[in-house]
Amino acid sequence: MKKILSIALSIISLGVSQAQTLDEAKRKTDNEQFESAGADFRQLVQRMPQNGEYWFYYGENYYKSESLDSALVAYQSGVQNAEKSPLNYVGLGKIALENGEVAEAEKHFSKAKELGKKDAEVLIRIAEAYILAPKKDLQKAFQYLGEAEKLAPKNPEIQILNGDAFLENNDGSSAIKFYEKAQSLDPKSPKALLRIGQLWTRARNYVGRDGQKGALDYYKEAIAVAPDFAPAYRELGELYAKAQRYQEAKENYGRFLELSSKNMSAKVRYASFLYLSKEYNEAIQQIKEIRQIDTTRNLLNRIAGYAHYELKQFPEGIEAMERFFRNTKVDKIIPSDHVYYGKLLLEIERTDEGIEQLRKAFELEPENADLLTDLAVIYTKLRKFEEAIDVYSKKVDLGKAGVNDYFRLGQSYYNIKEYGKADTAFSYVTEKQPKLAVGYFWRARANSGIDPESKDGLAKPHYETFISIAEEDTEKNKKELIEAYSYLGYFYYITKEYTNSRDFWEKVKALDPENVQAKEALADLKTKIK
Repeated sequence: MKKILSIALSIISLGVSQAQTLDEAKRKTDNEQFESAGADFRQLVQRMPQNGEYWFYYGENYYKSESLDSALVAYQSGVQNAEKSPLNYVGLGKIALENGEVAEAEKHFSKAKELGKKDAEVLIRIAEAYILAPKKDLQKAFQYLGEAEKLAPKNPEIQILNGDAFLENNDGSSAIKFYEKAQSLDPKSPKALLRIGQLWTRARNYVGRDGQKGALDYYKEAIAVAPDFAPAYRELGELYAKAQRYQEAKENYGRFLELSSKNMSAKVRYASFLYLSKEYNEAIQQIKEIRQIDTTRNLLNRIAGYAHYELKQFPEGIEAMERFFRNTKVDKIIPSDHVYYGKLLLEIERTDEGIEQLRKAFELEPENADLLTDLAVIYTKLRKFEEAIDVYSKKVDLGKAGVNDYFRLGQSYYNIKEYGKADTAFSYVTEKQPKLAVGYFWRARANSGIDPESKDGLAKPHYETFISIAEEDTEKNKKELIEAYSYLGYFYYITKEYTNSRDFWEKVKALDPENVQAKEALADLKTKIK
């Protein structure tokens, strides 16, 4: 009780703004201006503590900003100061549902109905509580909304909540009908337009198709109706992020921050957009600013860890990721957390720990071929070729290996002298990309390994094909061309085709005048060619 009283006192003593009306304060809550709305509600309850509505919507402001403890205190204060006001009993029921206490919630809802027998708002808020609860009861929500509509048939909020309930029931077709009805009842409200946009986002209809409008259109319409409606800018930002248009995502989320009075959850999300926009220094600066006010946001440690890695600030990144892991439940960890932590550890040569993190990432998402690529590349850099082969082979088994994967698989086999398997991998490369010179070059090397004395000339056709492509850019391929010319010069020498041998050694000398092998071969060939 002392804790509740303490929080209640803090709620009403944190400063006084200029006088505001209840409707203006509620509008700020809808606009996600939670801090500014909170200041207005504090003034309202100070002026008139016996007004139960003030306390309820003060609690709603906290509820919607995910501060459930403070919301509970506001609802309790409303009951204490205005015992016969029904809405705060709805608030108590809503918190009980959040805690899984269904019987307790229903007791509070019954009390609210008893006190507000013909109050549509009470019925609307009970219905909303059942829709928002972790364990939803949509049947009861529809029941209360039906009762509310009889009392207030032109209330657009009833139609929006009907739409929300149908959407929770995965019935988008019915949901959109109710949202459209809400919009017709209040054309100047952006709420229904926002909901339709969110519905289309959920259906992945982002920009419209087959002549039908998509999420983007509805968010823009919501802004046209109410240019200062912050949630529409947030949804636009999220939509652009899904399309990987991070600059536009950042701009819209920045506008959302301006309009929502920089609420803390929005600032955290903005930091993530800065990271996704590759503005890593700005992301770190944003994180520092948030931490001066709020040190509880563990998501910031994830963003900081990722950003520090990109900035090559490896010790700082490791510190951030270790903080993140300490404060995160296991089921909230995603594969990229292990990937970034692993890469950070590898950069400071904590090799075994780094590899273990990458393996954990793959265990979380075994179908993610990109994780296998990350792991294989690191094994290759560490010259752990057998481990790299194992990882690339898993990617092949998943059917997700591309040309680059087969190429690296071939190189790994080549490095452990399994030349036949290397040739098989490189043959896939040349089949899929017949104009890629390097594929033939490595097939030639693999066949040289199979035929080390060059007696059968297994490498010859592959070097020849390589040369036919590589000579289009001699400077770029100079080193590899010298190797190919040298092989053919030697092959023709041992098969006693001395004129051909001389021609290829001269090509070597033209590219590398000081090449010792070429000089010696040409000197010897002078004695053999008459």
